[in-house]
Amino acid sequence: MLVQGLMNKNPVKVDQSTSLKDAIPLMSAVKSSCINVLFEKQPVGILTDRDVACLFADFLNGSCDIDRPISEVMTSDPVCVTQESSFKDALMLSKSRKLRNLPVINDDGELVGLVTQTSLIEAYATLVERQDELEGVVEELQMLSLEDPLLRIGNRRAMEVDLIHTQADAVRHNRSYAVALIDVDYFKNYNDFYGHQKGDEILIAIAKMIKKTVRTSDRVFRYGGEEILILMPESDQDKAFKCAERVRVAIEKLSLTHEKSPLKQVTVSAGIASETKGKWDDLVGRADKALYMSKHDGRNRTSEG
Repeated sequence: MLVQGLMNKNPVKVDQSTSLKDAIPLMSAVKSSCINVLFEKQPVGILTDRDVACLFADFLNGSCDIDRPISEVMTSDPVCVTQESSFKDALMLSKSRKLRNLPVINDDGELVGLVTQTSLIEAYATLVERQDELEGVVEELQMLSLEDPLLRIGNRRAMEVDLIHTQADAVRHNRSYAVALIDVDYFKNYNDFYGHQKGDEILIAIAKMIKKTVRTSDRVFRYGGEEILILMPESDQDKAFKCAERVRVAIEKLSLTHEKSPLKQVTVSAGIASETKGKWDDLVGRADKALYMSKHDGRNRTSEG
């Protein structure tokens, strides 16, 4: 099932110079939950019903000028999907980034539709209702899971979907993004000595600390085993290094005992890499090589790829 079959092909859209006074009535006329803001047919912003509610509150307080252009209050650079994006990928993106509206673009980056979280959930419900009729539907529905059940962070599938769209955004806006791979030092030794239950508890504690340490715009995923990936939109090499170091130091300060580590406490190693136009899997590969360098050089450190 593709986004093309679910999208609204006639979404509300205005030019970025349109005033709020002229734009907002369009939403009311067609009962739309958002307005897409365009520049040369390409989406450059979005104004949602929640934004309008905030503007209305400001208006009542006398602090909102409805004659100003919509470009001054819109959310810039909206997250977009293509017509060929799958329903599953769009749903994952909508849920992981907490977005209720996803503009749909063609190969030229031009707006061709809008897919809403409501339409995606309705499509999901339809799949559930038809599960007895569709061969393999249970496996397909399981793939829709976004979260690692143990660590309560994004799983590998969610990571790949987010990376694909982050790469597309980076290329489209010529902005750098970065990843960091975090690995628990001597984790096998910890599991062998303390047991797998204690090993799981350590991973949970580390995942919580990583989520607490990174920016709200960063996303955290379980890459595999004890490896955790941090995705940092709009970040260069320097910002990525500082983020990985904050995480490494924060985990070190937990002072969790690890008798089978030369450091006698739980530590992590990290590898980081940044990219603007390259492929996301090559970026992750570079971060992985940098992580290997950290391990080779003594662990409990961050290396750049």
